[in-house]
Amino acid sequence: MRGIGGRWRRAVLAVLAGVAVLAAAVAYGVVRVRGCGGADVLTLDVAAAPEIAPAVRSIAARFGEERHAVGGRCVRARVRAVEPYAMSVALSGNAPLDGGLRRPDVWIPDTSAWAHLAGSSGVVVTRTSVATTPLVAVLPGRPKGGAPPSWHDLLGTRDEKTTKRIAVPDPARDGAGITALLLARWLARGTRRPDATFVNVVRAMRQNLTPDARTAASADVVLTTEQAVSRHNGRGVAVHPSEGSLSLDYPVVLTGPRSGTQGAAVRMLERALRDGRARRDVRSLGFRATGEQPAALDPGEVRDVVQSWARLSLGTRMLSLLDVSGSMAQTVPGTHATRMQTLTRVAQEGLAFQPDDTELGQWVFATELDGSRDWRENVPVGPLGERVGSATRRQRILSALSALRPEPGGRTGLYDAVLAAFRYMRRTYKPEMVNSVLVMTDGRNDDADGPTLDATVAALRREYDPGRPVQIIVIGFGADVDPAELRRITEVTRGGVHIARNPADIRKIFGTAMARRMCAPDC
Repeated sequence: MRGIGGRWRRAVLAVLAGVAVLAAAVAYGVVRVRGCGGADVLTLDVAAAPEIAPAVRSIAARFGEERHAVGGRCVRARVRAVEPYAMSVALSGNAPLDGGLRRPDVWIPDTSAWAHLAGSSGVVVTRTSVATTPLVAVLPGRPKGGAPPSWHDLLGTRDEKTTKRIAVPDPARDGAGITALLLARWLARGTRRPDATFVNVVRAMRQNLTPDARTAASADVVLTTEQAVSRHNGRGVAVHPSEGSLSLDYPVVLTGPRSGTQGAAVRMLERALRDGRARRDVRSLGFRATGEQPAALDPGEVRDVVQSWARLSLGTRMLSLLDVSGSMAQTVPGTHATRMQTLTRVAQEGLAFQPDDTELGQWVFATELDGSRDWRENVPVGPLGERVGSATRRQRILSALSALRPEPGGRTGLYDAVLAAFRYMRRTYKPEMVNSVLVMTDGRNDDADGPTLDATVAALRREYDPGRPVQIIVIGFGADVDPAELRRITEVTRGGVHIARNPADIRKIFGTAMARRMCAPDC
């Protein structure tokens, strides 16, 4: 009897479930009807990336002609082309939602990264991807050899000091650009110094922003999409690197109600966006058809690489403060070079990787270099590519580095010089740039006539302005450096201290110091 009762209860539950399904079908009327108009029409607003919009319009037109209905109302879709970055900004609350940027019911950006950047609780990426297109490398000519090159070969990421001219669409406005940043981060993880590698690749990208692949002749490699190459017939050869690639996924993103009559209507349209006819529509535009789930991007990583781009895209404005005290004449153990020669050589190497729009200046310090002052300006701060008299500022700095000599008997007037440099950069602050002071020293302060450590820290704490941040970054070299003492200075400005034990350490530190720009001023 107990078994029979169990089967009876299951049968009743099955009947009730069937009734519930039937009731839902009646309530939402997920059927096709012969005709309707006026108030009987429920129109879904669809915002699609411009390049996919023609295919989505074809799908929407067919969907309307088939006269789908829900709750006794015909369902149609009206499609408008909207740049994904603009909609993302609007949905994030950083732009008004009106006119062309009104909130849609369904949004189809070029990558789900834009939905993650929108950061709105009302934005949901569904399991439907309308189309995909992989990121490809466009080269000026066909690569030599039979096998396709790797991304590391193409972008020069095996060594963090890439000299490749890498052109990308602007990541602030283009999904291909964001995908290129994610690719750069992925490649950098496999190198010895991931942060430095990523910074160098991004710096190369920043100098070669491009709207499409037709500029391949002016760059070593252009990162763009397979679809863009097929539609634009750009110059150059598209290459699919050996490791595979990341793809733009054109997801169906819901930004409106997901329940009730409208929710049911959206689900009907979502099914139409992934059927066989929809696949033919997107393939006709050069996309790869899909009905699969969009790329599983990590929202945190997407936000991180975009924020890194924004920070690294800011120009660098740096005052280099070099120690020329007498101790810089000491020989570096294991070499025939002095501390001064070693620091000079590494500084020259680092300068070679700075673009011409970097603003740089050079001061030196010891004690009483300019009258009673412990510092002296060698080259004023300004763009490296700017002419200063008969030479560029870059050439002036290189010449000044070559001419540096330790001051015989000169002590280390560190605190006085650091305060002066900080105050100069604060007074001349440029909000569109990352403003910093880079100190290179081999010892601790030994200037009895200058401020004490406590007085220096107190002054920095009073004068540091988080709204106009000037970071102090110190590279210490030699056994006489006191890291704890230096950290008290740099922590006030959210900077950092890096201690080098040998010349190789200094080279690594230069890359790490530049990588701090990804988190400035909140490091």
